Amino acid sequence: MYRYVSSELGFRTPALINSIKIFVRDFSDVPSLSVSRLNTEEISQAMQIHQLSWQQSTDSTKLIKEFKFTNFKQTFVFMGTVSQVADQMQHFPKWVQKGNKVTVEMTTQDCRGISVKDILLAYTMDNIANDVENQTIENVCDTVKVSTNQLLTNWNSNYTKSEELFQGFQKNIVQL
Repeated sequence: MYRYVSSELGFRTPALINSIKIFVRDFSDVPSLSVSRLNTEEISQAMQIHQLSWQQSTDSTKLIKEFKFTNFKQTFVFMGTVSQVADQMQHFPKWVQKGNKVTVEMTTQDCRGISVKDILLAYTMDNIANDVENQTIENVCDTVKVSTNQLLTNWNSNYTKSEELFQGFQKNIVQL
């Protein structure tokens, strides 16, 4: 019963959440993180926790997503803003830009696959894309002000919410 019901929510074990959980205070903390390659289940769990719509490559070594913006200015501002964050993280995406589209691939070379660094950068890129789409861009040299504290607070609270959900779920199972 436990495995069936828990897998419905995507939570197989508390250890799974712990294996993908990192709490970050600042993007400059990221380079010092020791990371390991996430398996397919851990990647899916992390993407579910952070509500990411990225795709995994067939060999589960890359995260892939295409961003489409209204115009070239938005595209360029997105790339410039992400570049600043990626530089702080010392974690860089591979991307191809054509017109108003940016196709992104991410992997962590140190572990030859997807790590929590990729998940964090994917989460950050999704938030930056949303901010770019909701602002008026005057110039391709503009950047979007990234509220690092708010973004990382939300990142960290996503894990807390998931753990609370899992603990409440465990209590309900015990009562059954």
